[in-house]
Amino acid sequence: MNDYVYRPFNSIVPNCPVTILQGKLHYEGEPGKEDPDDEGLTFIATSNNDGWGSVKNLDIMTEEAFPMPYFLSLRYLTMTDGHCYAIEEPLDAERADELWQKQQEEHPKDPFTSYVVGTAPFGGVAVWLRGRTRSVLLHWLKAQEAEFNEIEKARFGWAKEMSEYEVISLKELENDMRQFTYRYVACEEHWDWETLKWIEYDDKDPYYDDLDVDSIEDHRTDGTFNYLKGDDDQQHFHTAGKPQRITVKWHAGDTEYMAHFWLSKLMITAFFNYFFQKSPDSQADLLLRLDPEQQAYQLALRSENHPKAYIIPWNAYQLIVFKDGTEHFMSQNYQLEDGQWSWMWHK
Repeated sequence: MNDYVYRPFNSIVPNCPVTILQGKLHYEGEPGKEDPDDEGLTFIATSNNDGWGSVKNLDIMTEEAFPMPYFLSLRYLTMTDGHCYAIEEPLDAERADELWQKQQEEHPKDPFTSYVVGTAPFGGVAVWLRGRTRSVLLHWLKAQEAEFNEIEKARFGWAKEMSEYEVISLKELENDMRQFTYRYVACEEHWDWETLKWIEYDDKDPYYDDLDVDSIEDHRTDGTFNYLKGDDDQQHFHTAGKPQRITVKWHAGDTEYMAHFWLSKLMITAFFNYFFQKSPDSQADLLLRLDPEQQAYQLALRSENHPKAYIIPWNAYQLIVFKDGTEHFMSQNYQLEDGQWSWMWHK
C-alpha cells in the first residue's frame, strides 16, 4: 500500500450543521482487527464547506504521508434535530489506493488532495476522494442513531430539546446520492426547422463542419464533479450521480463554442428516476445536441432499452452559450448573474 500526502476533511449538507463527537480514520493495523487505540487521523470538524462534498479549507497543508485508511470510526450530532449517529465501518483502502494513484499518474497537475467524509441527516455518511478538478464517491454508508455517552450528554444534552426541523428529506438525500451509469454523447446533428427534427450531419454538406469536443465538465448531485479539461472520461460510461451543471466546450472549424447548462435538481431527478425505473442498471447516453447556427440546443437520454431518445424538457435547465468568447445564446428562462459559468462559484 502506498503513502500519500492528504488531509481528512468533513463536509456537510448545506444548512445542516453537525458536530463531530468522535471521528477517526484508521490507517494502521490489520483490516478486520479494529482497535480503537490504533493510530488514526482525526477529522477537522467544520461547517465552512461550500456544498455537499466540497470543503473550503484546502489551503491547510501537511507534509505527512499516510496510506489510505481501512476503517472509519465516527460519532456525530446533527444540530438541526439533536440526533446522534454512530458508525464503525471498514473502508475500501485498496480501491482508494488505486483511484488515488491513477489520478496522480494520469493527471499529475491535478492530483487528489483530500479524503473527505460527509455527515448528513438520517445517518448518511459519504466518503469522497477529492482534488481541485475531480471528485469520486468512494462510499455511501449508513450510520445508526445512538445515545449520548455521559460526557456527550453533559455537553450536548440540550440539543435533544431543540424543536426538530427538516432541511432535507430522507427521500431527497437518497435521490441525490443515487448513481447511474451513463456517458455524454455530443451529437453531430443539426436542427431542421421545416421538419422540426434533429438530422445527422451529411459528410457532403459543406455548411456543417465536424463537431470536435474539447471537454465536457460537470458537477453532480452526489457531491462529485469533473472539471478536467481535455479529458475524455466523460464520454465513456461511468457511474455517478445526476448532473446538476454541465459545461461543454467544442469547436467547429476555427470557431470555438462553450455551452453551460444548469439543471433543476427536482426535474432532473424525476426524469432520471422515470427513465431508469425499469432498468436501473442499464447504461445510457446523455445526448448533447448543439446547433449554434440554428440557435437550437437539447438534452436527451437513450439506452438499449430506450433506443428512441427521451427529451429532457427545455424548462428543466437554464442555458447560456458563448461563441469565440462572446455571448451567443441565452435560454428564455435564464436568470443567473454574470459570471455564474465560472467553476469557481461551485467549488
